Amino acid sequence: MKKLHDTLVLNKAWIPVHIISWRKGMSLIYQNNAHALDRDFIAYDFQNWLEFSTKNAHDYAKVHTVSMAIAVPEIIVLTKYDKLPTRDVKYSRENVYHRDHNKCMYCGVQFTIKEMTIDHIIPKSHGGRTTWDNVVAACKPCNNKKADRTPIQAGMKLIKQPKKPNWINPITSVRSKAHICVSWQKFMSKIDVNIEE
Repeated sequence: MKKLHDTLVLNKAWIPVHIISWRKGMSLIYQNNAHALDRDFIAYDFQNWLEFSTKNAHDYAKVHTVSMAIAVPEIIVLTKYDKLPTRDVKYSRENVYHRDHNKCMYCGVQFTIKEMTIDHIIPKSHGGRTTWDNVVAACKPCNNKKADRTPIQAGMKLIKQPKKPNWINPITSVRSKAHICVSWQKFMSKIDVNIEE
């Protein structure tokens, strides 16, 4: 049985806009909000995709229902959405780590997300706010050492000054966690992302 992969989402203009779970992709097709693409880039609505699944999808990953096996689409194209994703970067813990490349901005060592914390350069107790230019990724030992002080008070130096990041493309931001397909390459080249087999 083939491993289940994620699904590449194209907008109406066939430009990649996201990578989603296969479950969400199937749901979009079922609700007629998207069409599935086969590897020849022919579009199918849900009913036709079911037929394709039984007749032509021999080497596709499949999910099994009580009555049949349904091919998991590698790519879907939205039937209504023709825009590109919003270009504003939402503040979140994960986006701070992404901006700082999972490196502690005090010691410069790269850590896993579980080993990281968010540090307020000017602590909240000193009037510091939770804004892009006042927070950095920090390892727990450095954050504990700095405590409730500014870097100057703690005798610590920031590796670089934080700022609001440029737009984070939803494709590249989830790509490292995605279960990708070779069939995506044709579309990923439009956004300058390489896929290795």
